[in-house]
Amino acid sequence: MTEGQEYYLPWPIIAAAVTGAVSVLIFALTNWRTGERDRLTRNREVFSKAYAAIQEYKEFPYVIRRRRASTPEEERQRISSELRRVQSDLAFYSAWLRTESHHVNHSYAELLQQLRTVAGAAIREAWLRPGCQEDSQMNVQELDLSSLASYEKAYLREVVDHLSFWPRWLCRPWRRFRARVESAKGKITSSKRSE
Repeated sequence: MTEGQEYYLPWPIIAAAVTGAVSVLIFALTNWRTGERDRLTRNREVFSKAYAAIQEYKEFPYVIRRRRASTPEEERQRISSELRRVQSDLAFYSAWLRTESHHVNHSYAELLQQLRTVAGAAIREAWLRPGCQEDSQMNVQELDLSSLASYEKAYLREVVDHLSFWPRWLCRPWRRFRARVESAKGKITSSKRSE
């Protein structure tokens, strides 16, 4: 630059560069957000289908007890075919969850182990009983699968933590805080009732 010449900034070039950078940033954020939304949708689907497979397996003690006594061979084939499909689904989701989340997989594995212990024993015992011959035998009341409830709750809690917007290390203290608040509300409500 010679003396007497003024230096000026190429504002149109700077404006174009800033606009281009902002456009690239918005494009990258939009793609990231879309990918994140797709991942969460896929996770929700997989976690819910894995839970549905657990619920299907839990139904088999009832299914076996309610089988038709009039066609035992057909019923055996039908039920064992359905049970094989559910076992396959359980194995599939168990393997898939290993790739999605360590914590969700761990709670699902514990739930699955307890399911096979409790419901598996109920299934074995159901095969030893005769099939149903009349409608009154359809009510099955002596089965107790309630010991699975705490494992189901733990699995669902891990799913909620995994899908949460908040980081995992914030979810647990927040849950404990909410439980204390709910407990305190319950105590206040019960003391008001007793007055």
